[in-house]
Amino acid sequence: MNNADALKQLEKLAENPALDLGANVALGHHEDDGDHVYRILNGLVMQCHYGEDGERQVCRVFRPGDLIGLETVAEPGLPLISETLTATVLMRIPVARIRDAQTTNPELQHAILRLLAREVVDGYNWKINLGTGSAMRRICRFLLWSAKDEYCPLPTRDKLGSIIATTTETASRMIADLRRQGVLRKSRSRPATVVIDRDRVRQKAGDFWDYHAA
Repeated sequence: MNNADALKQLEKLAENPALDLGANVALGHHEDDGDHVYRILNGLVMQCHYGEDGERQVCRVFRPGDLIGLETVAEPGLPLISETLTATVLMRIPVARIRDAQTTNPELQHAILRLLAREVVDGYNWKINLGTGSAMRRICRFLLWSAKDEYCPLPTRDKLGSIIATTTETASRMIADLRRQGVLRKSRSRPATVVIDRDRVRQKAGDFWDYHAA
Protein backbone atom coordinates (compact mmCIF):
# COMPACT_ATOMS: atom_id res chain seq x y z
CA MET A 1 0.00 0.00 0.00
CA ASN A 2 1.41 3.40 -0.99
CA ASN A 3 0.60 6.74 0.60
CA ALA A 4 -2.09 7.62 -1.94
CA ASP A 5 -3.92 4.33 -1.32
CA ALA A 6 -3.59 4.82 2.43
CA LEU A 7 -5.16 8.29 2.20
CA LYS A 8 -8.08 6.88 0.19
CA GLN A 9 -8.80 4.42 3.00
CA LEU A 10 -8.94 7.26 5.51
CA GLU A 11 -10.92 9.62 3.28
CA LYS A 12 -13.78 7.12 3.04
CA LEU A 13 -14.62 8.08 6.63
CA ALA A 14 -14.66 11.85 6.04
CA GLU A 15 -17.59 14.11 6.86
CA ASN A 16 -19.22 16.46 4.37
CA PRO A 17 -19.01 19.29 3.71
CA ALA A 18 -15.39 20.30 4.15
CA LEU A 19 -14.64 22.95 6.76
CA ASP A 20 -13.90 26.36 5.23
CA LEU A 21 -12.02 28.69 7.59
CA GLY A 22 -10.45 32.11 7.34
CA ALA A 23 -6.94 33.00 8.45
CA ASN A 24 -5.93 33.07 12.14
CA VAL A 25 -8.58 30.62 13.36
CA ALA A 26 -7.73 28.02 16.03
CA LEU A 27 -8.92 24.49 15.31
CA GLY A 28 -10.88 23.18 18.25
CA HIS A 29 -12.40 26.60 18.96
CA HIS A 30 -14.79 26.56 15.99
CA GLU A 31 -18.46 25.80 16.68
CA ASP A 32 -18.52 23.04 14.06
CA ASP A 33 -15.30 21.40 15.26
CA GLY A 34 -15.09 18.18 17.23
CA ASP A 35 -12.64 15.37 17.72
CA HIS A 36 -11.28 15.08 14.18
CA VAL A 37 -8.28 14.28 12.06
CA TYR A 38 -7.93 16.91 9.35
CA ARG A 39 -6.57 16.76 5.83
CA ILE A 40 -5.66 20.13 4.35
CA LEU A 41 -7.24 20.68 0.95
CA ASN A 42 -6.10 24.28 0.67
CA GLY A 43 -4.15 26.68 2.88
CA LEU A 44 -1.53 26.54 5.64
CA VAL A 45 -1.94 25.54 9.29
CA MET A 46 0.55 26.20 12.09
CA GLN A 47 0.77 23.74 15.01
CA CYS A 48 2.23 25.20 18.17
CA HIS A 49 2.54 25.06 21.93
CA TYR A 50 1.94 28.02 24.21
CA GLY A 51 3.89 28.21 27.45
CA GLU A 52 2.47 29.52 30.71
CA ASP A 53 4.06 32.89 29.92
CA GLY A 54 2.30 32.98 26.54
CA GLU A 55 5.44 32.24 24.54
CA ARG A 56 4.60 30.50 21.28
CA GLN A 57 6.72 27.59 20.07
CA VAL A 58 5.95 26.37 16.57
CA CYS A 59 6.20 22.61 16.10
CA ARG A 60 5.41 22.52 12.40
CA VAL A 61 3.51 24.14 9.54
CA PHE A 62 1.17 21.91 7.53
CA ARG A 63 0.35 22.47 3.85
CA PRO A 64 -2.10 21.03 1.28
CA GLY A 65 -2.19 17.25 1.36
CA ASP A 66 -0.93 17.01 4.96
CA LEU A 67 -2.83 15.35 7.80
CA ILE A 68 -3.24 17.04 11.17
CA GLY A 69 -3.93 15.08 14.33
CA LEU A 70 -3.63 11.48 13.14
CA GLU A 71 -1.68 10.71 16.32
CA THR A 72 -4.83 11.45 18.38
CA VAL A 73 -6.29 8.13 17.20
CA ALA A 74 -3.85 6.44 19.59
CA GLU A 75 -2.71 9.30 21.85
CA PRO A 76 -5.44 11.90 22.55
CA GLY A 77 -5.03 15.09 24.52
CA LEU A 78 -1.65 16.38 23.33
CA PRO A 79 -1.20 20.03 24.48
CA LEU A 80 -0.87 21.47 20.99
CA ILE A 81 -2.94 24.11 19.22
CA SER A 82 -3.38 24.32 15.46
CA GLU A 83 -4.10 27.71 13.88
CA THR A 84 -4.77 28.61 10.27
CA LEU A 85 -2.14 30.89 8.76
CA THR A 86 -4.19 31.56 5.64
CA ALA A 87 -7.74 30.94 4.45
CA THR A 88 -7.94 27.15 4.71
CA VAL A 89 -10.21 24.32 3.58
CA LEU A 90 -10.11 21.14 5.67
CA MET A 91 -11.45 17.64 5.17
CA ARG A 92 -12.75 16.38 8.54
CA ILE A 93 -12.45 12.74 9.58
CA PRO A 94 -13.99 11.92 12.98
CA VAL A 95 -11.63 10.06 15.29
CA ALA A 96 -14.56 7.99 16.59
CA ARG A 97 -15.25 6.69 13.07
CA ILE A 98 -11.60 5.77 12.60
CA ARG A 99 -11.47 3.85 15.88
CA ASP A 100 -14.68 1.97 15.09
CA ALA A 101 -13.55 1.07 11.58
CA GLN A 102 -10.14 -0.11 12.79
CA THR A 103 -11.74 -3.03 14.61
CA THR A 104 -13.14 -4.57 11.42
CA ASN A 105 -10.95 -3.20 8.62
CA PRO A 106 -7.33 -4.46 8.52
CA GLU A 107 -6.63 -2.32 5.44
CA LEU A 108 -7.50 0.82 7.40
CA GLN A 109 -5.17 -0.26 10.20
CA HIS A 110 -2.38 -0.76 7.66
CA ALA A 111 -3.19 2.64 6.13
CA ILE A 112 -2.93 4.40 9.48
CA LEU A 113 0.45 2.83 10.19
CA ARG A 114 1.65 3.87 6.74
CA LEU A 115 0.45 7.45 7.22
CA LEU A 116 1.89 7.72 10.72
CA ALA A 117 5.27 6.67 9.29
CA ARG A 118 4.93 9.43 6.69
CA GLU A 119 4.19 11.92 9.49
CA VAL A 120 7.43 10.92 11.22
CA VAL A 121 9.43 11.51 8.02
CA ASP A 122 7.68 14.85 7.43
CA GLY A 123 8.51 15.87 10.99
CA TYR A 124 12.19 15.05 10.41
CA ASN A 125 12.21 17.09 7.21
CA TRP A 126 10.60 20.05 8.96
CA LYS A 127 13.13 19.88 11.81
CA ILE A 128 16.09 19.70 9.41
CA ASN A 129 14.82 22.54 7.22
CA LEU A 130 13.60 24.97 9.87
CA GLY A 131 15.74 23.95 12.85
CA THR A 132 19.19 24.46 11.32
CA GLY A 133 21.08 27.18 9.51
CA SER A 134 21.00 30.96 9.67
CA ALA A 135 17.77 32.92 10.00
CA MET A 136 17.97 33.89 6.31
CA ARG A 137 18.36 30.25 5.30
CA ARG A 138 15.43 29.23 7.48
CA ILE A 139 13.14 31.91 6.07
CA CYS A 140 14.06 30.94 2.50
CA ARG A 141 13.44 27.28 3.28
CA PHE A 142 10.03 28.20 4.67
CA LEU A 143 9.22 30.09 1.47
CA LEU A 144 10.13 27.00 -0.55
CA TRP A 145 8.20 24.73 1.86
CA SER A 146 4.97 26.70 1.63
CA ALA A 147 5.08 27.91 -1.99
CA LYS A 148 2.96 26.48 -4.78
CA ASP A 149 4.74 27.13 -8.05
CA GLU A 150 6.11 30.65 -7.56
CA TYR A 151 3.28 31.83 -5.28
CA CYS A 152 3.82 31.80 -1.54
CA PRO A 153 1.39 32.80 1.25
CA LEU A 154 3.15 35.13 3.68
CA PRO A 155 2.12 34.92 7.37
CA THR A 156 2.11 37.95 9.65
CA ARG A 157 5.58 39.01 10.76
CA ASP A 158 5.10 37.84 14.36
CA LYS A 159 4.00 34.36 13.24
CA LEU A 160 6.75 34.20 10.66
CA GLY A 161 9.24 35.01 13.42
CA SER A 162 7.84 32.18 15.55
CA ILE A 163 7.98 29.75 12.63
CA ILE A 164 11.67 30.35 11.94
CA ALA A 165 12.52 30.87 15.64
CA THR A 166 13.64 34.47 15.44
CA THR A 167 12.29 37.86 16.48
CA THR A 168 9.53 39.70 14.66
CA GLU A 169 12.00 42.49 13.90
CA THR A 170 14.49 40.08 12.30
CA ALA A 171 11.76 38.44 10.21
CA SER A 172 10.55 41.86 9.04
CA ARG A 173 14.07 42.97 8.14
CA MET A 174 14.79 39.82 6.12
CA ILE A 175 11.53 40.05 4.18
CA ALA A 176 12.34 43.70 3.41
CA ASP A 177 15.84 42.70 2.27
CA LEU A 178 14.46 39.99 -0.02
CA ARG A 179 12.01 42.48 -1.51
CA ARG A 180 14.78 45.01 -2.16
CA GLN A 181 16.87 42.33 -3.86
CA GLY A 182 13.95 41.35 -6.09
CA VAL A 183 13.87 37.81 -4.67
CA LEU A 184 10.22 38.20 -3.78
CA ARG A 185 7.51 40.66 -4.72
CA LYS A 186 3.88 41.19 -3.84
CA SER A 187 1.37 39.37 -6.02
CA ARG A 188 -1.11 41.67 -7.77
CA SER A 189 -3.62 38.88 -8.38
CA ARG A 190 -3.48 37.05 -5.04
CA PRO A 191 -3.73 39.17 -1.87
CA ALA A 192 -1.54 38.17 1.11
CA THR A 193 0.70 36.26 -1.32
CA VAL A 194 4.19 36.95 -2.61
CA VAL A 195 5.82 35.79 -5.83
CA ILE A 196 9.25 34.27 -5.29
CA ASP A 197 12.21 33.89 -7.61
CA ARG A 198 12.54 30.18 -6.87
CA ASP A 199 16.11 29.78 -8.16
CA ARG A 200 17.43 32.67 -6.10
CA VAL A 201 15.51 31.55 -3.00
CA ARG A 202 17.04 28.08 -3.36
CA GLN A 203 20.51 29.60 -3.56
CA LYS A 204 19.92 31.46 -0.31
CA ALA A 205 18.26 28.45 1.36
CA GLY A 206 21.24 26.11 1.04
CA ASP A 207 20.41 22.44 1.53
CA PHE A 208 16.65 21.88 1.36
CA TRP A 209 15.02 18.51 2.01
CA ASP A 210 11.48 17.98 0.82
CA TYR A 211 10.01 14.68 -0.33
CA HIS A 212 7.44 16.46 -2.51
CA ALA A 213 9.23 19.73 -3.28
CA ALA A 214 6.67 22.51 -2.93
